[in-house]
Amino acid sequence: MKKTLLTAAIMSMAFSSTVFAHGVCDTTLHGYMENIKDEMRAMSSDVKAGDSESAVGHVEALISYFEKSRSEAPHKFSHDNLQGAELKAQTAEYQKVVDDTITILKELEGALKAGDSAKVRDLFGAIGEQRNLGHRSFKDC
Repeated sequence: MKKTLLTAAIMSMAFSSTVFAHGVCDTTLHGYMENIKDEMRAMSSDVKAGDSESAVGHVEALISYFEKSRSEAPHKFSHDNLQGAELKAQTAEYQKVVDDTITILKELEGALKAGDSAKVRDLFGAIGEQRNLGHRSFKDC
């Protein structure tokens, strides 16, 4: 009986839509976003620990990943079968979100170098807003 339950659970997980959806979304952009998530966590830890120099290194890596991400198309564009003017408009909006995030990260880099903790805190909030905007608009996985 227990073997049957275990087998059923494994089969259920193997064929669940979330497992399939995640596989479909395993794109270059998804890889960059995973790297961005890791760098953000490391940067946040460094800021909390007072290690601004190390945090600046993470900011530089984040900028690099966002610059690479700019030329990628979110999976949602192909999933929603965007074409023509709609694809062009959504691509421009996506690139604007990425560009605005890069601008905020560059400001954060300056604030970290200057030791301006109040500005760092404000910029962390701005980065969170950008993340929410990007995920609401372009994430479907």
